[in-house]
Amino acid sequence: QIVHTMAQYTTSLANSLCGGSSRKLIAGWWYSILVLTLVLTLLTPWIMSTRRAGEGFTSLWSALLLIALSVGGTMIMRKFHNSLAVGFFMGCVVAMSQFFLLLSLVYVGYAR
Repeated sequence: QIVHTMAQYTTSLANSLCGGSSRKLIAGWWYSILVLTLVLTLLTPWIMSTRRAGEGFTSLWSALLLIALSVGGTMIMRKFHNSLAVGFFMGCVVAMSQFFLLLSLVYVGYAR
């Protein structure tokens, strides 16, 4: 039931935003992720100069990992369409989401 609903939601998004093209929808989401990565990367020097060493390091490390994920994801989406590459990319995305979840918990600890 949930999978069927997600497929309908994706189809309706593709129809309303991209003229029915799911590839354009995925590309649009990916470009928005790249813009957010660029914003975080540009904010990293400011964060490093205004925070303690641990927070500055995590900001730098996050930016480097996001740049690597962005470059790798763009290469996979444009050139390497085999199942191994896509699976590796999806695993990296899940690992990054876990990393940022833990990082947000650490920052909550700094805030208290």
